[in-house]
Amino acid sequence: MDVTKDRLFGGVYSYAMTPFNKNGDVDHGALTAYIESLVDAGVDGVTINASTTEVHYLSDSERKAVFETAFKAVKGRVVLNAGVGTHSTRQSLYFAEHAKEVGADRLICELPSFFKINFEEALKHYATIGDTIGLPLRIYNISAPTHNDFTPHQALQLANIDMVDSFKEATADPLRTRDVVNLVGDRLQIYCGFHYLLPEVIDFGAVGWEGGMHPAFAPLSVQLFRELIKDTQSEKSKELFNRLAPLYFFMKTYGVTQTVKAMDQWTDSNFGVPRPPQHALPKVAMANLHGILGRLGII
Repeated sequence: MDVTKDRLFGGVYSYAMTPFNKNGDVDHGALTAYIESLVDAGVDGVTINASTTEVHYLSDSERKAVFETAFKAVKGRVVLNAGVGTHSTRQSLYFAEHAKEVGADRLICELPSFFKINFEEALKHYATIGDTIGLPLRIYNISAPTHNDFTPHQALQLANIDMVDSFKEATADPLRTRDVVNLVGDRLQIYCGFHYLLPEVIDFGAVGWEGGMHPAFAPLSVQLFRELIKDTQSEKSKELFNRLAPLYFFMKTYGVTQTVKAMDQWTDSNFGVPRPPQHALPKVAMANLHGILGRLGII
């Protein structure tokens, strides 16, 4: 696939959760069908092996196999964005090299989630990945689980790394997006990291969105993004967001992975349950989710 620079910039990307079968193994048939449904929903890119996909619960061989299945499923129709965030530069390079060999179009990488990394080391980390692999690289600033947070001025320095072309802001503060856009918006494309903040961050200048979706609500979410990019204040964009907001805030409370996998109960998906120690939704939450999906007309 000849992916142009314009195609890599902006747009709506969906995480593909990792489906598990009854034995707890990766279900590659379900993953293929899942990616097919996301492409049919109109996404610009599919992201695999990053945060919400339960990537850190996968073995090295499982993670590599997911790359391979995803490439075969995408078939060059949309951008394939491969997560390479790990606990070390060496590990990230290992998976990035494999992702490139398989056929990924771009990489997304968050910092390690165990140790606090000083910024000079973070710069070296991303520069090493970018220089060695030679694929477009998206910085994933997700401070809650990683305990590392890039300030807007640090984002400006990250923009100097050759292969870094986009920045996913996921600190849950829409004003942070405003500040990042003001500093680096002409050098990096800024992505929204949360469903429930989408109107605000697009209003502040974000041009992309990357979030987990179930096939049942992916078409509505893609439609919402397209409307917001055209006009965040239009009646149509407001109406769409108001419809989807209860679901988005539910996912904020209970988790995107848990929510998407819980929808097996009422749809044709076969994603299985989250890998322990993660857990399925409690009964009260399931009842709440059932009502939300019913009001959306999904079930």
